[in-house]
Amino acid sequence: MEYIFKSETSLKRIQDIREFLLSDKWMLILSLVAAVFACLHSYHIKGDYQIWGTVVLAYITGFCFLMSGDIITMLIPTMFTYMIAMRCYNSLAKFLDIAWLFVPLVPMALFNLIAYRKKPTTKGSQFKPMLFVSIAVILGGVGFISPKEYFSGTSLYHMLGIGFAMLLIYCYFYAKIDVPKDYSLIEKITKIMVVMGLFASFMVIAHYMINIQKAIENQGLLYVRWRNNLSTILMIVMPFAFLMARNKSYATIFGFLFYFAMLITGSRGAMVFGTIEIVMCTVMFVLYDKRRRLAYGIICGCIVVAALMFLPQILTFFDYTIDRLFRVFNQFILGGGEDSETRVKHYARGIQDFLNRPIFGTGLGYMGNRDIFQNKAGSLCWYHCEPIQIAASFGIVGIIAFIYQFIKRNALIWKKATFFNMTIFLSYFSLEMMSLVNPGILCPMPYLLLVTLFMVIVEKCNNEVQQEKIPILKKFRNKLQEKK
Repeated sequence: MEYIFKSETSLKRIQDIREFLLSDKWMLILSLVAAVFACLHSYHIKGDYQIWGTVVLAYITGFCFLMSGDIITMLIPTMFTYMIAMRCYNSLAKFLDIAWLFVPLVPMALFNLIAYRKKPTTKGSQFKPMLFVSIAVILGGVGFISPKEYFSGTSLYHMLGIGFAMLLIYCYFYAKIDVPKDYSLIEKITKIMVVMGLFASFMVIAHYMINIQKAIENQGLLYVRWRNNLSTILMIVMPFAFLMARNKSYATIFGFLFYFAMLITGSRGAMVFGTIEIVMCTVMFVLYDKRRRLAYGIICGCIVVAALMFLPQILTFFDYTIDRLFRVFNQFILGGGEDSETRVKHYARGIQDFLNRPIFGTGLGYMGNRDIFQNKAGSLCWYHCEPIQIAASFGIVGIIAFIYQFIKRNALIWKKATFFNMTIFLSYFSLEMMSLVNPGILCPMPYLLLVTLFMVIVEKCNNEVQQEKIPILKKFRNKLQEKK
């Protein structure tokens, strides 16, 4: 914008706007706007409020693209846009009907790239592993998949989104993101993630409140169509609540709120992996955040006592999810034949597809599994399990590339055992867990994008920010040295 407005008064106003776009007030305004559309959709499920909410928030995001080149400024409305867009299940046709509304967003994005341009750099530690993954993804299905499937819009979006486009975004992020002097990058990203978690929790709780009569009649969980995406977001953000609690005591309760919100979505993955995550987060911060040990102990004690007191009611309330969960376990272990659930069939088919095409796999655009499940327009024929998806879609080449990338990501995170890095580890590891039963991290927007952003922030902060280190395994090392 500095290229357009030259006067000191105009530049001052622009700077004031940019500061406002990073403020708590702005996040509150976005929360209220998004909450209106979320509540309208829960109240009238057959309406298109979620679609119009996505449009409104997309234009707000576009405005931020015009006003600022700060990646963090653009992240805030982008995440709110996604939170509403996740409710647009099977709505591709409706979005295509109003595609003209999104045309002005293209020049907004181009303006941002030109006006706030920085030359992408390949200096980041994740460049090489992401390059290898990009090559493996492009090679996926070569010599097997039909050209129509390979070059379909859905296939290209995911191939580029997982591969070379995300690599370019990483290089751009690495060039653009610097540790700012006017605010703490770690505190800002922590606050954004916690706000996302609070809004996600609000979405599902409001859905219950609006449909409370139906919930009472059912005496159990309500059907939440967007449960897996919402739970995935909550798993990503949960560790940040514990990190925030180190400085703001009231945030201690947020992580447990996120876990509760996950459970009432009815997501089986959230029930299993969310439980593992809340235990990991609690243990981590009880061990190393000494000031909050009593608070965590009281909260956990109250939860255990309440669970024991109301165990029959809790089991009745979650009966549907528990039943579905054990049914999958039984079928996965014992085999369910033709009566197996869709996911179990996908796992078996994925292993079979890998064995049939072991080198390059079947490719992301392969639609040979539609006999198991008719994927919606604009969606891939997912295997709903990241390791199986990688093996089946990209073969041995993909397995090697993705393992290398996984190792390099963790090497970066564990290079310095700080509270922030361990928070990123818990967030990333939890996303990987959820990806065992959902597309998860293989979805370019927003999950892989967030991981890419996290890797850049970790590397920048490792190099430029003084952080308190956690004495991970220090006691064990000391004992080993004493024995020697």
